[in-house]
Amino acid sequence: MESAKEQRKATLKDVAARVGVSKMAVSVVLGGDRSSHVRVSDRTRARILEVAHEMGYRPHAVARSLRRRSTNIIGLYCGYGYLNARLPFLAEIIGGLQEACDQHQKDLLLHGVFRGQSVESIYQELANGSIDGLVIHAPPNDPLVDRLAESPLPVVAIGDAIPALPSVVVDDIGGSYLIADYLIAKGHRHILYRNSPPRLSLAAVQRRRTAFVEAVEADGLEVIDWTGEEQTDAHDPTLFPCLDRARDERPTVAVCWNDRAAYDMLAHCLARRLPVPEDFAIIGFDGIGTPLDRIWKLTTVRAPWAQVAQTAIKLLVAQIAGEPIAQETVLPVELVCGNTA
Repeated sequence: MESAKEQRKATLKDVAARVGVSKMAVSVVLGGDRSSHVRVSDRTRARILEVAHEMGYRPHAVARSLRRRSTNIIGLYCGYGYLNARLPFLAEIIGGLQEACDQHQKDLLLHGVFRGQSVESIYQELANGSIDGLVIHAPPNDPLVDRLAESPLPVVAIGDAIPALPSVVVDDIGGSYLIADYLIAKGHRHILYRNSPPRLSLAAVQRRRTAFVEAVEADGLEVIDWTGEEQTDAHDPTLFPCLDRARDERPTVAVCWNDRAAYDMLAHCLARRLPVPEDFAIIGFDGIGTPLDRIWKLTTVRAPWAQVAQTAIKLLVAQIAGEPIAQETVLPVELVCGNTA
């Protein structure tokens, strides 16, 4: 069994004692201390590196970051709760962030939900020097936003445009116009609009709905709003009473706030034996592929979420370097026609 002394990690002082040089000299070689005027010869440097390897010395990340004033770590904070990477949207975002961090030689740190903690406690956790910058996915009314906007920590928001922070978003309004034009051309007159669950205050979803409603109502189309949770019981016949209207008055298409809700709507139509798209069409928003695409190719607005994440990292790295960045960056979307509408 190893003794307590053998188990103890080697320190700068230990390496310095073994080599026979000052602790400052070892710090210059191993710790990246550029503030010192100590000069170390090539021979001594080689000996320090050799001894450090033999003793299993590992630099202390926090102490090193304080000297360099950099950790090379980017944080991700989600204000919507648990970061479930199995959800297609979050998987796309996290994958894009990781890819961009790798390109910029940064690490990505996912922050927890912080249940029960105060805004100040969460802020202190994020701004304690462990990260160089932060990507935030949260609603504009998240109380943490104001605290971050006042802080020196570089921050970029994604998904929702947050006026107080530089943001990277997709063209929600343009995407809704694409859907509206498509449905008008198809001759739809009554439309079911499936909103996000009430617990989610997504500014992006509100932009999508407002733009869509304005576009189709200008042509005299009826929009019937429905708000409920995701993954509803597909066999519940009471969920969408508007589908029980007379044939010439009931909706002939559902416009869903995202693809997950669209696939949920598809399950409900199949349970009701409502032919899709012959009697009822379905359109989503996001365009993130799922295993269901092998059977049903969803008509949807494809948004480049991985590119959103990569752009956020690029802007954040520039912000960390002291460069000015745009307050809002909007990436284009496209309508992809499948076999559901």
